[in-house]
Amino acid sequence: MLNRSNLWLLAAACLSVWLAATSASFGEPGPTPPSPAAASPPVILERSQAPRAAGIMKQTALSYDPQMSPQDRDQDFLTKVRQAKGLLAVGRLIELRHQTLNLRPDVGEISWEDLRSRRWPQGDRVGVTLSVPVWVPAGAQKVKTFCGFEKKWQTVAAGPARPCGYVWHAAKMADVNDKARYRAERIQLEINSKFAPLVGLLLEYIFREGYYDVSRRVPMLVVRGGEDTFAAKEGSGPVNAECLSFPDADGSSLAATVAVCQFQDLAHMYHGRHAPGSNHRLGLALDLNDYNFRGQGINDGSPNPISPATRQYNRDAMYKLDARNMPSWVYRAAKWLGMRLPQEWNYFGYQTDWEHVDVGTGVK
Repeated sequence: MLNRSNLWLLAAACLSVWLAATSASFGEPGPTPPSPAAASPPVILERSQAPRAAGIMKQTALSYDPQMSPQDRDQDFLTKVRQAKGLLAVGRLIELRHQTLNLRPDVGEISWEDLRSRRWPQGDRVGVTLSVPVWVPAGAQKVKTFCGFEKKWQTVAAGPARPCGYVWHAAKMADVNDKARYRAERIQLEINSKFAPLVGLLLEYIFREGYYDVSRRVPMLVVRGGEDTFAAKEGSGPVNAECLSFPDADGSSLAATVAVCQFQDLAHMYHGRHAPGSNHRLGLALDLNDYNFRGQGINDGSPNPISPATRQYNRDAMYKLDARNMPSWVYRAAKWLGMRLPQEWNYFGYQTDWEHVDVGTGVK
């Protein structure tokens, strides 16, 4: 068992390797990809409510030139990130947290349901719905989700609640790892309008890598942004989904076996509630493939969003075992954007919140 000191040394070493690495070479550029019609850029659905943010997104859309090399794609992403930050007048992303907190009174619990309807001084609505291209496995099905300012996700699942995007349900591990049979789709999430251009760039960068290189496709099935509490609707009937289970809950072994997780309904599989201090409540955080594979005799169920296991630091190996895990290059891109990575903070104890990236925290 690693003690706290050794664990943080391991984390720091892994992080430094990831961030110091230049873009990995995956050989010469492959054949020209098919028409990008299915890969239309990210858009804000309520453009009239946030014209400034929507305009920035249009100005900084990623390129899909024929025969773009990995290095060309990285440079295009970095250039567009710089442009977007300049147009947003944002240096460090933590500034967005402070600016958003300044829109509300210093009393009462922070709630996305309150903040989303407020306005920035320039007129844009704070809360917008972002639609982005994603890869999903063959047979994946769309599941609508709902949100509310509730203490329990069960209340959202059972009662009247407003729609807030959707997730994609893929039950079979074989489909999750069969990247050649993925299809291009869209996913919707709510987000802070000042963060939307940057979130759009990151998610499209992830999509575009799989567009040019099948081996780099990442299925983005459960992407959560701004919200207090969310859930699918109850009453769908029993649901099964495959995940990975390991020999222990906190070790380094990659000897995984496929396990079947059983859920009472879709709501029991797709739900969550964010702490009052979470950046999700400000629309300034992303959960990338957030699942609830726990219990039922499963150890460190993959993808496991919150885990103490040292195996989780080997992101590329975890991605190879289960493509729903974020590989190291996704974290590198998030860091290029200026986001806080899971490796840079403690969720609690020795736990790391592996699916979570955000703008960071600090005293207002």
